[in-house]
Amino acid sequence: MKIVSVAMHPLLMATYLSAILFSESPELFPRIVPEAVPQFILVIFITTALMPALSIFLLKSFSYISNLELTKRKERIRPFIFIVFYYGASSYLFAEKLQMGPVFMTVMIGVSVLIGILIVITAWFKISIHATAIWSSVGFVCALTILMGVDIGWYFYALILAAGITCASRLYLGYHQPKEVWSGAILGFIYSFLTIAIFL
Repeated sequence: MKIVSVAMHPLLMATYLSAILFSESPELFPRIVPEAVPQFILVIFITTALMPALSIFLLKSFSYISNLELTKRKERIRPFIFIVFYYGASSYLFAEKLQMGPVFMTVMIGVSVLIGILIVITAWFKISIHATAIWSSVGFVCALTILMGVDIGWYFYALILAAGITCASRLYLGYHQPKEVWSGAILGFIYSFLTIAIFL
């Protein structure tokens, strides 16, 4: 179960979702030629996963947080601020420099706002970020499938299965109570679905 939590880490969701959409629905990204897709996925990974992860590691090194899993609610605020900065900067990069399509930009900006919402929630309640992140991905995909006819094939079912296993792993490892996982899953799915429904 520990492996599941690491493999489905919230910081990796943007990379996974981008890779799936590029693979199965390249028409959503008209400005990216197929030859440039690997490099583009790498940029997404660096800006939304690697750099935030390094920031969390540095916070641990300087004893601002007690562990890399951020199990203590009050220690999550500072790392989340770093993460929302990276996502906001990435959104600006992709919008102004690379001029990505509306779908990608809606997802990136939507995730940036969602992280801001999580910062506020975390001040009072230890919501499951794993559950929020992966069910947010499910919400985006469901909205794209239902509202825009996007078809990602078997990845759709694999994503839902991964979401269920990820939530179970957080409970099994004792990192969260059921209400923390359920609230994260519901928030992530509804927020992301409505983001696509309203802004696209």
